[in-house]
Amino acid sequence: MHSETQSSADKLARFFVPCVVGLAIPVFVALAWSPDGRWSAAEYSIRDYAAVIVITEFFTILVAIREGLLTAIARGNWPRGAVIAAVVLALLIATTPAFAPDKPTAVILAVYWLFHGAFALALTHLSGRVFQPRDLVHAWMAGFAIFVIEFFLFIHEIPDWQNFDWKWGFMGFPHIRHAGYYLGAMAALSLGAMAVAETRREWWWSWLSAAFAFGIALWTGSRGAVFAVIGAVAVGMLLFPLFRTIRTWCGTLASMIAALIVVWIAPAAPYYLMGLGHAVQQTESADVTTGRTTIWKNVIGAIRHRPLFGYGDGQMRKVAPFADIVQPHDSILQVTLAWGLAGLACVAVLAVVFLSRALPAVRREQGPLVPVFTAMTALAILSLYDGDLYYAFSTSIFLACGAVIASQWNVAVVRNTQQPEMLTPAPVR
Repeated sequence: MHSETQSSADKLARFFVPCVVGLAIPVFVALAWSPDGRWSAAEYSIRDYAAVIVITEFFTILVAIREGLLTAIARGNWPRGAVIAAVVLALLIATTPAFAPDKPTAVILAVYWLFHGAFALALTHLSGRVFQPRDLVHAWMAGFAIFVIEFFLFIHEIPDWQNFDWKWGFMGFPHIRHAGYYLGAMAALSLGAMAVAETRREWWWSWLSAAFAFGIALWTGSRGAVFAVIGAVAVGMLLFPLFRTIRTWCGTLASMIAALIVVWIAPAAPYYLMGLGHAVQQTESADVTTGRTTIWKNVIGAIRHRPLFGYGDGQMRKVAPFADIVQPHDSILQVTLAWGLAGLACVAVLAVVFLSRALPAVRREQGPLVPVFTAMTALAILSLYDGDLYYAFSTSIFLACGAVIASQWNVAVVRNTQQPEMLTPAPVR
């Protein structure tokens, strides 16, 4: 009887962490829910400090420690270059706030980044040990289905469309463009899931998810997210034969076309940044960069004054101000402004080490690694002209995708060489 109870508990535990991670955004929306545009102090904290994401990451770290994370780190056979880069980067993140013009902001963001790093390690350890990558993919897609329901309920409950603050109040996001970060990731994840779907049910679920993600993104005017997903699909076609099948091509185009038709017919929100018309107009106009070139020039000028170690994170308003913008809309400039050329070099080393192992693993394992790689690629592309890797929830999704891939490249190494590397996962219970 005891063994049966333990087995049931183990099966439940397999889905617990993926559900916590996958449902973080719909839980955030539910807790910050305010179609009338009135937020309490607690709801403002949830919005502005990404409380749900912090709690999710903290919980995942605790579970990983319980499952032997610290021992695995101590015993892991880590690539030396990656270890040095990670340690130096962590030191830069921890110490640069001392020299930041806005120290409180720099300290808060440094704590977030250290949390993100520990979360990535924790999820790498748990994926393949407590749960399978497929479990997290399904949890993300289930969470997005809940988000779609929340979206329709939210816009239905807005009492006055004309006077609603669409820019700052959309579904609790601090800025409406932040919804595009999530929608882009989910669209890319869904297209990847469609490419590897083994049954008609999985294919249709993935197709519907992609269509809804495209549709809501276009309705909010988030053209950058759509471009990023198209770029991620192009990368997928170059790397994976599954993306070059007629079924995947037709499914991808059909999801985009269906989204375009629905958004064209649907009533648009009365706000100049939103809607399909805005996305088309801005793309065709000379203002396609919407001020980014000016932002980038200002940031580069600030970097020249402190090029080696930077200013600490979140300092753009102090050292390169531009309207009310808080981040450079480019991940390379963001890293360099925050932690200097030294930090950029560390990130480059980590990226090279990751890609050198991730690409062979995704090609070899495929399955659920293709969707998470596609989502990660979309967020990486978007980060080159937007701020998705500045904000906690989209950064958390990006690192979670990387962690899942990293966990499985170790499985592949063990399977092929019988020599465990880094955090070697144990079989799922």
